[in-house]
Amino acid sequence: MSIESPGKAPGARGLFANKRLSIALLAIVVAATYGNSLHSGFVFDDHYLVVSRQGFFSDLRNIPSILTSPDNTGAEIGNSNPYYRPLGAMSYLLDHYLWGPRPFGYHLEAVLLHACVVSLFYLLLLAEFKDGALAFFAALLFAVYPVNAEAVDFISARNSLLCALFLISSLLFLRERGFKWTGMSVISYFLALMSKEPAIVLPFFLLSYTLTTREKTHETGKAALAVFFMTTALYFVLRYMVIGAFTSRQGIVFSIDNLKLVSSSLFEEFRLMLYPFKLNAIYLTGTLPFTAPKALFSILGVLSLVLLAVVKRTPEPVRAGAQWILWGLLPVSNIVRIPSTPVAERYQYTFLFGFVAVLGYLLAVLNKKRAGSGVVAAMALVLVLGVRTFERNRVWRSDLGLYQSVLRSDPKNQIAYNNLGYVLEKQGSLDDAAKAFQAAVVLQPGFARAHFNLGVVYRKLGRMEDAMREIQMAIGISPGYADAHENLGIIYLHEGRLRDAVRELETSGKLTPDSPDVHAWLGQAYAASGNPQGALHEFKMAFRLDPGFIEARINAGVISARLGNLEEAREEFLGVLRLDPANQTAARYLALISNPENIPKETDHGK
Repeated sequence: MSIESPGKAPGARGLFANKRLSIALLAIVVAATYGNSLHSGFVFDDHYLVVSRQGFFSDLRNIPSILTSPDNTGAEIGNSNPYYRPLGAMSYLLDHYLWGPRPFGYHLEAVLLHACVVSLFYLLLLAEFKDGALAFFAALLFAVYPVNAEAVDFISARNSLLCALFLISSLLFLRERGFKWTGMSVISYFLALMSKEPAIVLPFFLLSYTLTTREKTHETGKAALAVFFMTTALYFVLRYMVIGAFTSRQGIVFSIDNLKLVSSSLFEEFRLMLYPFKLNAIYLTGTLPFTAPKALFSILGVLSLVLLAVVKRTPEPVRAGAQWILWGLLPVSNIVRIPSTPVAERYQYTFLFGFVAVLGYLLAVLNKKRAGSGVVAAMALVLVLGVRTFERNRVWRSDLGLYQSVLRSDPKNQIAYNNLGYVLEKQGSLDDAAKAFQAAVVLQPGFARAHFNLGVVYRKLGRMEDAMREIQMAIGISPGYADAHENLGIIYLHEGRLRDAVRELETSGKLTPDSPDVHAWLGQAYAASGNPQGALHEFKMAFRLDPGFIEARINAGVISARLGNLEEAREEFLGVLRLDPANQTAARYLALISNPENIPKETDHGK
């Protein structure tokens, strides 16, 4: 049975029959919509996942580590999110060689990836439904849909772009006949899995669509389906070997509270899909309250999609779209609790294909019934949605604008207050930063990171007692918080509480043994405590981990001289001068090496 082609109205052929022209127009729309994002900076988690790991991404020998390690967002406070997304990290390694620390290249790459996804989506719909109008309208809407701004503007959300790219590629390959194309489809699917977890829906979509479609020529063979499910099983085994969990460490949570969260999450996902204007970069569980009307809407939404997915008279594009939405909602529904944020706009990027496919079909029907009306309606939608996306790009331009935007949308968002405080602290606005952190801990007294950040600001303001109290509270909440132990040790060191300083810095060193900064501070504490051998060891460890840590090497030279190891001290100072020939401190100490009592006893952390 042939699929209805509503876009084949008089005049439609000239508008939609040219694939190259259609793809060129889609690329122009993407460029116009996202061109203002190219000069944005690194924001939000980019600082942790991309910027702070430039040294790691500079070494190709770290590829095995990427493949065998989870993405430990939150590891610095003693937590570990169960994410296994090595392909995204591998792409950052390539970016380091292409762009270095310059954000322009990363944003350019995101826009190009989005343009590729849009073009492939157009080609997939055209190949599947043989309808140029439907394919063009759907791809055009996907290109400008505001909820996609987060996936494109937020560099750390690149895994969503990669996941979508490989999912669409997999479906395109699968349409071709032959072992080679099926193999390429499975490989693309595996790459999607290695990009982001929601890719697991593909085999289930293929199975359900094969069982329900009237277009039997597009059925997926049993052997091919078996290979897709085997690949899924392989992925879960690999995931378990790396992070010790098949899904999350909690697994499926059966409780009334979690059912309420599922209901609220589904409502918000439907809301964002249908009304993509009230946007927020940080959704919290506490800001997604359960209500009976929300639950009813969520149930009706799911039931409507089920009916569209199985009723025989449903047009094939609508059936495919409904099934894709249903399967796509499953991984983001919080049936398996999402360990980061329960709802995020970037989660929509993959399952939004189904929704815009339905919209594209409706616009194509309209265009068939009244020639040109579908084009006018599509252009109006694209203008409204594109302008909103263009405005949203500005929000993602800087951390300050992003967090202020979140607080305008959700004034009780403790994460936004904490992050805003961090930005203000870096700008030197310490009093305003303290107010932001105070607001965060008032909203969530158990917020370890906010207590720690408030303590750091108090330390910079000279309020040492307040600083110690806040950082101790952070440790009490999260005993594995390495940065908190380090900073508390620094305060104790400055206050002359040397035994306490050594204890805290040793604890931090055990938690983060590869931190040169912690080793340098521990060297300071050992030196002040009368343990020169321990101090020398720590300073050497610091510059061994960071060869550019000149101050640590100078301190090693000072300690060596005081221990009578003059040749060793000379080599340390010469090593500094090889790195920095203009370093006056190393030159002066080198001149005094024959008379070491003239070298100051004090060491300086320097970083």
